[in-house]
Amino acid sequence: MRTSISSKSIQKGSVLFLSISAFILSMLLFTSCSETENVETVADDATLISQIESAKTVTVDASSLPAATASVFNGDLADSFITNVELASGLGYEVSVSTDNESREDVASTVFFSTNGNQLADSNTKRKKRRHQCFQFVFPIDFIMADATSITLNSKEDWILIRDWYKANPDVTERPELVFPIDITLEDGTVQTLIDSDELATVKDSCKKGKNKKKCYKLVLPVSFTMADASVIEVNERADFKLLREWCKANPDATEKASLNYPVDVIYRDDTTATINDATEMQAAKDACN
Repeated sequence: MRTSISSKSIQKGSVLFLSISAFILSMLLFTSCSETENVETVADDATLISQIESAKTVTVDASSLPAATASVFNGDLADSFITNVELASGLGYEVSVSTDNESREDVASTVFFSTNGNQLADSNTKRKKRRHQCFQFVFPIDFIMADATSITLNSKEDWILIRDWYKANPDVTERPELVFPIDITLEDGTVQTLIDSDELATVKDSCKKGKNKKKCYKLVLPVSFTMADASVIEVNERADFKLLREWCKANPDATEKASLNYPVDVIYRDDTTATINDATEMQAAKDACN
């Protein structure tokens, strides 16, 4: 039995084939155009930033920024506050910002916005490096404010609480004090406890110089600390370091640091151990690390 194929069937098949081909071609063109569009957008942003930097600008109040910038300062820049705004008429804004987020490589940086408030993609290596995060905080973290109240941040979105406090206290210029000890997570996933601002400064310095950010040594627990009121806090496990932070929050006017009670054992990065008998030996160990 022969199967006959009509001209109509052939025509329908041809139409279907052409339709599928046209669809595939349109998708390829759409993808190609989208990729090209993204590249062009980045290039356009870089060009606009360059024009803003080269243009004559006038200093304007932060309140004159377009409303659209609010989403940026409540999002990626939630940890930042505005220190200066320069307007390049017809081009956009150059905004100087600073931060209390010590995980950033530099506290000061610059961001750019178009005239309608869109943040411009900045390809400048130096500016991007300033906002690079050397580590991640393990939340919660605490700050003591100028009026001796404390603010607890439970997530990165909570940085806005610091900015809101300063909006409510516009005459205060003193920046908040980070309460130690803190836990941080390094890029390789290592979690380490920083006892004080000196250890934080060491980590940030290593970050800027491209060195190993892991602490030279860590304390072998248990250890104890004598506080400014002569009370003693025992740290038997990592979680107990929060007891020191709670004491500091409860005693915001204390000016003396917690004093580590000697002797203590430490483990160095190469897994060797040593006993430190007093503050002088501890300082010598720190100097040897540096």
